[in-house]
Amino acid sequence: MIRRRLVFAVLVGVSAGLVGFMVSGRTVSAQTGAPLPIRIGYQTNADWLTIAARTLKLFEKAGLAPTYVKFAAGAPMIAAAEGKSIDVTAVGIVPFIAGLAQGVDWVTIGIDTELPPAEGFVARKDSGVNTLADLRGKKIGYFRASTSHYGLLMALKRNNIPVSEVTLLHMPPAQQVAAMLNRDIDAAAVWEPWMQRMVHDANGKIIAMEADIGVYTAVAVYAARREWMQSNREAARRFLKALVMAYDALEKDRNVVIKAFADEAGIKEAWSATVYDEAGPPRIYRWTDAQYQYSVVKGSPFHKSMEDVAKFLYEEKISAKAVDVGNVLDSSVIAEVLKDWKRSR
Repeated sequence: MIRRRLVFAVLVGVSAGLVGFMVSGRTVSAQTGAPLPIRIGYQTNADWLTIAARTLKLFEKAGLAPTYVKFAAGAPMIAAAEGKSIDVTAVGIVPFIAGLAQGVDWVTIGIDTELPPAEGFVARKDSGVNTLADLRGKKIGYFRASTSHYGLLMALKRNNIPVSEVTLLHMPPAQQVAAMLNRDIDAAAVWEPWMQRMVHDANGKIIAMEADIGVYTAVAVYAARREWMQSNREAARRFLKALVMAYDALEKDRNVVIKAFADEAGIKEAWSATVYDEAGPPRIYRWTDAQYQYSVVKGSPFHKSMEDVAKFLYEEKISAKAVDVGNVLDSSVIAEVLKDWKRSR
């Protein structure tokens, strides 16, 4: 996939040997004082910016002392955020909204994944499932309250298949791979890299992508606890600065994250490159553009999409209560970061 050029011209090269991010004429790595602690949640998925920041030590170069907490999916992050064991995390829009319904007071400060091609439906080659319409009467693996759960329900609805006419089996993606290999499920609704794992390791085939049925909510966000944000705004700034550094680094060389993702996910680098081509890094320089589809500005098209998803989750009883998403986008921190970057030019 050909990525769009940056809105702002990048005059300072960033690479694996990057020594700092220029802010107001000085590098972040040269900031005085001890590094600020931050607990970052992540999954084994195509979160290219976080992968780059971790691999290239950009959080450290931005003046942070990160602790990483790994999760199997977005839903367990809800309890972690509620228990204050993580500060910032990359989480799907569905578990983000489900968390709000459960009382987690977190806000979106950035977009992790923009594009829906990284999520879809895989079926066993010998299952008799060739299209979504063939799912009737089949056993389907999924992870409850994930973005793929939403996509699965929409797929069934658009093919006039009542939920009562399929068997839905809740399990983490790794178990879905094993279940498909063992013929315990006929199909799965899941995201990358697990789709590649099913295709190459579990006799699977991709029968549809969410984009094929007009579902565009396979979006993940960078969420921060509101209470933590209020007390640790500088740490949040440095977190987003590191992501800007990561974006610039990937504009120069994507190979570092393709290898890192392949190693962590246990897949071939060629598969990792396929995922990158399907859904590369989010356009971080446009997060403050209210007209952009995936802007984190209140009232943006993405904000409207959040409202639609929140309504759907409540109607489908995935969320325990109706959620007001009117005040869950916070673009102020990334606006400050990008403003400082522009000034440093």
